[in-house]
Amino acid sequence: METLLGIAVLVVLVWVFARTRRSSSEHVPKRALQVSPFRTEIDTAVSRDYAMTVPGGELRKIHRKTTKEHVPPAPSGRAVEAWSPRTQQLEVAGEWYRAENLRTLFTRRAKVSEAGAEMRLEAVLVPDPFNPFDRRAVAVFVDGLHVGYMERSDAAAYHSAIASLPGAELAVPSRQWLRGTAQDTWARVTLSLPKPDRLCCPNPTADSCVVLAPGSTIQVTREEQYMEHLASLLARFGSETVVAASLRAAIEQRPRSTVEVVAVDIDGQQVGILSPTQTANFLPLVRRAESEGRNLICRASLRGNSLKVDVALHARKAHELDDVELEQLFATSRI
Repeated sequence: METLLGIAVLVVLVWVFARTRRSSSEHVPKRALQVSPFRTEIDTAVSRDYAMTVPGGELRKIHRKTTKEHVPPAPSGRAVEAWSPRTQQLEVAGEWYRAENLRTLFTRRAKVSEAGAEMRLEAVLVPDPFNPFDRRAVAVFVDGLHVGYMERSDAAAYHSAIASLPGAELAVPSRQWLRGTAQDTWARVTLSLPKPDRLCCPNPTADSCVVLAPGSTIQVTREEQYMEHLASLLARFGSETVVAASLRAAIEQRPRSTVEVVAVDIDGQQVGILSPTQTANFLPLVRRAESEGRNLICRASLRGNSLKVDVALHARKAHELDDVELEQLFATSRI
């Protein structure tokens, strides 16, 4: 009997102790979960770009393991450059899913360090119509490595424009930044490209030509003598549009002598000439092109109204090209 009584007392004591612990714990505030300020931003981006829900918990680190995900088409080597040099900066999405590719890129070209490194390499944009998450996706490659996608809204605007290019791929300037430790990677990639309707030349020529790469801005002179044609061009293309202009050698008669200048034509009619200094910068290129029976083409922007129009060229000068670049330049045949 005494044994049973002892057991009963022990059970009661255990029950009272458990109740006391439970009651006291209800009055102790739980420690708030420490969430990184970047968590919400990353979760939102992942959900937006990949239609995926990120699991709860602490800030998700960049996975360095390869994943069984959709593989976009790789660049074919036929990418073309955008025509207009007037660009905007756009962000690349999904770098955190391609940490291994980004680390490989920086290992090749720079280094992976905790201090961080920045590079500026050309990016190739490739439409990805079979992407299961977005049929208008545009993949971003740098040095042959897939580093991300254009943001969904940007891809919707650019997909068709890029797909309609001669090579269905677009090469653009790009900036890459990476900071990494042995375990973690932080990265960012940005693109520099014009608006979708400015990717192609609005007035291409069918003639055999040499196309100068974009460079510094050079002001054309004496536009006031050609206002009728310039006004018609402005009405056709609008102000700020970048068109194709051809450069040719011309002899200008002066009171006591003649001088060779570089004349600027747009759509077969003259719109001005270059100053003596700029003539010296471009005349060697003009002469070589003309010796091969070809036109020298460069980018030109129109700005103004029916009363006054300014014409500016955007092109690299002769002395800014090395011999390798010259040979590559004169290997081109059309816009």
